[in-house]
Amino acid sequence: MNSSGPSIIATGSTPNLRWASLLSRISPTSGPEAIGKDIPLSLLCLSFGPLIYAASLGTVTAMLLLAAVTLIVPRPSSVPIIVKSIRALAAVAPLLVWMLASATWSLDGEASAGLTLRLAVLFSAGTLLVTSFGFLPIERLHRPLMALALGLSAAGATIAVDLVLGGHLARFLHGSPRDGIDPALAYGRAATLNAILLVPVLVGLLRLGAPRLAAGYGLFATVAILETSSLSAKTALAASLLTLAAVLILPKLRWVGLALLGFAAVAFPLMFPVPLNAEATCWLANHKPSALHRLEIWSFVAERIEQRPIAGWGLDAARRLPGGTTQVMIHHCDAAEQPDGVVLSSEILPLHPHNGILQVWLELGGIGICLSFGPLILLIRHAFRIPAWRARLVQAMIAGSAAAAVSVGLVSFGIWQEWFVSGLFVAAAFVVLAARQSTAAGEGTILPKAAGR
Repeated sequence: MNSSGPSIIATGSTPNLRWASLLSRISPTSGPEAIGKDIPLSLLCLSFGPLIYAASLGTVTAMLLLAAVTLIVPRPSSVPIIVKSIRALAAVAPLLVWMLASATWSLDGEASAGLTLRLAVLFSAGTLLVTSFGFLPIERLHRPLMALALGLSAAGATIAVDLVLGGHLARFLHGSPRDGIDPALAYGRAATLNAILLVPVLVGLLRLGAPRLAAGYGLFATVAILETSSLSAKTALAASLLTLAAVLILPKLRWVGLALLGFAAVAFPLMFPVPLNAEATCWLANHKPSALHRLEIWSFVAERIEQRPIAGWGLDAARRLPGGTTQVMIHHCDAAEQPDGVVLSSEILPLHPHNGILQVWLELGGIGICLSFGPLILLIRHAFRIPAWRARLVQAMIAGSAAAAVSVGLVSFGIWQEWFVSGLFVAAAFVVLAARQSTAAGEGTILPKAAGR
């Protein structure tokens, strides 16, 4: 019989008994063979942090391996997991079909079809990973959770020290010194994923009964994120923690956030161009030229959305949109608010819109918005309504994790970048794991009930 549950830690027990109690939950007596089958998943989770900081594109490989390894973790039967993951995949199947269909009117049909196939593989593996984390016996996931925290903590501490000492490791891993890379930017993608994972991992560790590990992980992760120059990582960190605190204080705010996401998905293209007077334009040019560039990008994209609002320009069209290579120069302003030197020179649409909502609108149109953000909003709503996940901390964790992911998707990266999609699926899996910690460890399956609702 597996031993688990908070009740085994008695108030006033000795430190040895507390450690023994925690160990009994982390290492259930399921036999050497079952315990041995936990090791590959734990090792993968342990290596996840070092891998993404060393090569953030390795996130794809890590997610695929995690999904595959969950199939060998002991459970009554692996067949229902596969069947239920296929059933869950049906929610995004219409989106994948629409992506493939868009190849017929895309600016590059072959590129659209190829990206659709790659995303189909990632969506299938990611759905399997999240479903497995919802169905695996909860005690089988304690080691992987702690291993992920330890790996991210070690990686965070290492890169923080590296950046303080000049970023020599960053240059070795991400480019030679003559490449002129900024070491603080080299870790940006990994720091962004770390920020999205922060809240679910922290909450999972606290519910597991490992507050010291949670505190250590939170400290190292935050220091690593702040040491980088990644605005998206810092934005995700702030969004997740502020939303976590706000929903803890006032739980109904989670529904406000979900409603705002739905409103933004529909109305965002209508907000551009943003009228700016000379004073506001000069202030942005002098203090945040990248923000002014974003406004130029989004205004250009909004114009193209207006030309094809129903079906869009085709998947991956942002890379080759007519007029996208037009040069944009942003100038400093002098005291008289007159142009005074170039501070930023770039294209009007560099590869993608740096906004997930606008990218979906641009490439897949209003139909794509309904097929992508519709299921996403319904999924988050469903997570809020699962009876076993009604604890205030769990609700705040779900809201905080969603806020972190959305904040990144609205200001940085292409929404279809494989490393980003893979990282979101890993984060979703640990959100499910952290939420399940609110139940007795022996119950093991929360999502089966939800799947049948």
